[in-house]
Amino acid sequence: MKINTNDKTLKNNYIQTYQFLISEYELVKSKKHPTFKFVKDFYQAHKTCAQTFLKYYARFKQSKNPEDLLPGKRGPKYLTRRAPKEVEDLVLCERAKGCNKFEIASILRPTLKENTPSPSGVYQILKRHGKNKLVKPMKEEKRRIIKEKAGELAHIDCYHLSIDMIANDKNR
Repeated sequence: MKINTNDKTLKNNYIQTYQFLISEYELVKSKKHPTFKFVKDFYQAHKTCAQTFLKYYARFKQSKNPEDLLPGKRGPKYLTRRAPKEVEDLVLCERAKGCNKFEIASILRPTLKENTPSPSGVYQILKRHGKNKLVKPMKEEKRRIIKEKAGELAHIDCYHLSIDMIANDKNR
């Protein structure tokens, strides 16, 4: 089977079709076309969308380059919106502490300001590095209580008594 990755047939056909349509369109606009009196009739006969045709027509008229008659790529180029390596390292460091995507985004926001990834961006970074699932050491790190000296984190349950209760106790 022939590999036709370098075959330019479709590209050439597309350019030729649009060049023909442009010549027809200009005849209609100058009122010299033998069959079409209105541009609307031209669009209907050639089964083309006015908005799309005019977009390509304006682009071609501005540059005079036939390559501009081809549809352009849509969306950002691959890997152009990826977070910088330093940001990814900070995200992975926070993940090692057991933080989730929302916590990581809020922790990084004060230091990175405009370069802070959103929670979904944090998730994409974690997924790319295979860290999107918490493992046992991460869970243990999150639960670990850090104390400087013995008894530092001791706690007492206490509750509030209303003044009426205290006053009633003194009267007994």
